[in-house]
Amino acid sequence: MIRTVFVEDNMVFHKGLKIVLQSSDEIDLVGMYSTAESLINDFEFVKPDIVIMDIDLPGMNGIEAISLLKKNEGTTKFLVLTVHENENLINALKSGADGYLVKKNSFNSIEEEIVKLHKGGFPITPNILDELKNYFQNSNSDKKQKNNAIFDVLTEKERFVLELISEGFLNKEIASKINLSIDSVKKITQHIYENLEVRNRSEAVNKYLSYRN
Repeated sequence: MIRTVFVEDNMVFHKGLKIVLQSSDEIDLVGMYSTAESLINDFEFVKPDIVIMDIDLPGMNGIEAISLLKKNEGTTKFLVLTVHENENLINALKSGADGYLVKKNSFNSIEEEIVKLHKGGFPITPNILDELKNYFQNSNSDKKQKNNAIFDVLTEKERFVLELISEGFLNKEIASKINLSIDSVKKITQHIYENLEVRNRSEAVNKYLSYRN
């Protein structure tokens, strides 16, 4: 079972998340909060695998909370679930978020997205990813030249794997697409992390999207 908590101050969404997650056979809902501070106070006690975090919260916002908790906790993954389609995405990823979903597009599939994240995927609302790609494709040429140099250390296969990671594919799915074993994909992924000087999928995707042509 995936130990999961959520932080949501909107009572309609709060109640909806509770119903969906408590009915899941794969998720153990171990905490429900309406403020980031209340989660922080309980964090060491509940020890969640996954935190579903809203951004607009009373007091400390979700991005600030993720940044704070990521400094002290290396295993918990944070999934942003918000009404904001793109204005907070970059800041959320920089804070350490491991996924970014828009409520209106993702609420009904939240259980599936939690399982994906727990297995090593990177859940992100598809239209948000498209907007990000378009944004970075329109970057100025000087920045492109500088950023391309960062990825010169990656092989063509590693770049392709990184592209698939950024689109939310799991190692098993990537292995099937490029006809390699899962262990081989894991080794490629680890090599990507080392070359890009990142620690995990979310940091790799953040760097990729920030420096993409």
